Amino acid sequence: MRRTGGRRLARWALAVCVAFAFPNLELGQTLPLEYQMKAAYLGKIPRFVEWPASESKDRKTAFQFCTMGDYRFGTKLASEIQIATVGGRKIELRWTHNEQELEGCELIFFSRSETARYVKLLEALNGKSVLTIGETKGFLEAGGIMEFSFENDKLQIDVNLVAARKANLKMDARLLALAKRVVTEHGAPGG
Repeated sequence: MRRTGGRRLARWALAVCVAFAFPNLELGQTLPLEYQMKAAYLGKIPRFVEWPASESKDRKTAFQFCTMGDYRFGTKLASEIQIATVGGRKIELRWTHNEQELEGCELIFFSRSETARYVKLLEALNGKSVLTIGETKGFLEAGGIMEFSFENDKLQIDVNLVAARKANLKMDARLLALAKRVVTEHGAPGG
């Protein structure tokens, strides 16, 4: 009996922590399909990307998965990455608010609330091995690596291989096969 109470207390503590970490999410709300799918994809994408060996961190340090801006699926994303690993490393989810907090991030999801700032933020990441993912039209053209769009109850992915190569990231062919559009040269769709 005591064990069950401990589990309930642990779940309650986790819910409180998530509420503070992701204040834009109301606990108990039904999450729209778009956000459920984004969380599921974001939880799996890091497994299909190879970061440079020189950039690889010690297996003891957590993989830094960062989000920038307001997004409604923090709890779902946290549950998706809870047991996931990247190269044997546990994933740590960080909610960032400014450019300085992006230091050390290995993957950054930019929400649509950051549309006005993401060009500047992407320029600041130029030359760093960071996987950048956005959810607004034009994210790839601004230098982002992956762009989500949601059409007809389906999540679509576009990939900018030019930007990925500049970041020294290798995209797995299975991930590229899921892409609706793959940019292989400046502005040129491929695939």
